Amino acid sequence: MVSKKIEKQYYDLYKVKLLDSRNLNLYIQVNKKNEKLEYGDRVKLEGQFKKPSEQRNYGGYDDSKYLKTLKVVGRVKVNKIDIVKKKQMNYILQLANEIKEKIQEKIESNFNKEHSAILKGLLLGDTSNIQEETKEQFQTANISHVLAISGMHINYIVIGIITVFKKIIGKRKSKIMTILILIFYTFITGFSPSIARAVIMAIIIIGGEIIYRKSDTANSIAISLLIILLYNPFLILNIGLQLSYIATIGIILFHKSFFKIDNGNQVKNKKFNKIKEIVTISLSVQIAILPISLHYFNYISIYFILTNLLVSIIIGPLIILGFLSIISNLFVIPVNIGLEALNFVTKFSKLPFSKIYFPTPNIIVIILYWISILITKQIYLIYHKNHLTATDKRVKNLIALFRYRFHLKKKRNIIAICIIFIIALIISIQPKDLKIHFVDVGQGDCTFILTPKNKSILVDGGGSLSEENDVGEKILVPYLLDRGYTSIDYLVVSHADQDHIRTDYLQ
Repeated sequence: MVSKKIEKQYYDLYKVKLLDSRNLNLYIQVNKKNEKLEYGDRVKLEGQFKKPSEQRNYGGYDDSKYLKTLKVVGRVKVNKIDIVKKKQMNYILQLANEIKEKIQEKIESNFNKEHSAILKGLLLGDTSNIQEETKEQFQTANISHVLAISGMHINYIVIGIITVFKKIIGKRKSKIMTILILIFYTFITGFSPSIARAVIMAIIIIGGEIIYRKSDTANSIAISLLIILLYNPFLILNIGLQLSYIATIGIILFHKSFFKIDNGNQVKNKKFNKIKEIVTISLSVQIAILPISLHYFNYISIYFILTNLLVSIIIGPLIILGFLSIISNLFVIPVNIGLEALNFVTKFSKLPFSKIYFPTPNIIVIILYWISILITKQIYLIYHKNHLTATDKRVKNLIALFRYRFHLKKKRNIIAICIIFIIALIISIQPKDLKIHFVDVGQGDCTFILTPKNKSILVDGGGSLSEENDVGEKILVPYLLDRGYTSIDYLVVSHADQDHIRTDYLQ
């Protein structure tokens, strides 16, 4: 049965649920000239099955792992397709899809193509119509999270629903209504990991309030993750899931500590405290997700605090007015203004140093980073607590003892540190084995050579340019960063064919 459509330039890609299977799916590639398929159609098809490709290069993309997170077993290029029956999906899913389509039609009728694509991302989590360049700008400006339904969106929805219904049906019943609407909203927006996490945690918190029980944040996180992984264990590999949970944990661990800094001078200005709260939340998230972000994307932006501060001002009214513009034809102009403001924030991606590249950190570096951050936070709290526990006192005494011992023989200790540093430097500059890496770039050639004196040589860039897959951006640059190189010393071009010198992304 057809469950999802993704429009491509030359064909339509449909996600199709296999009958008599454990909720497994196929992606089918259908020529645009063929009959259009609709959600819930039961189809019979003939075509060539294409098994998902595995990782081709060191640290490279693994299509088989990605498809497992979607419960997709492979792709089929369709030669013949027949519609057997219409509307065969279960009633709730069919109804949710019809409502989603009506919302999309309303958005498209009220807004231009660019604005409607972004608004569908904001309200429905549907980014399929957003241009790749626009997505890249959102990501570089560090605000791509607004295009994925997450805790921020759910928070505004919960506040809006309870505010409207509590005066009509009472506070307790309004919370029950909120849970029901959130569940149905999840059906409308799809079951992406970030949506599932935010909705499950919100339901646990609201459910606790209904039965007069205070929910535990750690338990809420654990229960939501357990439910998601019971549905599909491979979702643990999903980047969105990892970033969503780590960002949430970062806020829990660091936000209050950052907010209390310099609170000796209590500032009663509400606007200042609101700005401080936004900045500390953004900083908490960035500290937590930094190693994961570098692992997957290899760059950071120095403008993240400013862009997130601006977005936090824009996004709340934009989401609320966006939903109101769907219910009625009002608020279209304010929503357009908000979308233009959001587009303005994405222009930060064009500023110098909007992308500072780093080599890919390995798992050991990531673990050491988190351990050092948690230790630093704990030490800070110990030195700023008014009432210390017995354990806190022991840790504080151990730190004091270490500092005393270090200063007691300060000169000798400094010399020892310098000797260790010099030895490490000598080891790092020692001649190494010659290494030659042949990079799989599809059509074309590419060879990466590391000399005994650690000089890097790239022979050809490899790969033919296509609309959907730029080899330089998608394969070669990530490969070099995964190998630990943000630049190369020499570039050698064997001849001038495009499949050998498409290297315009190298810097």
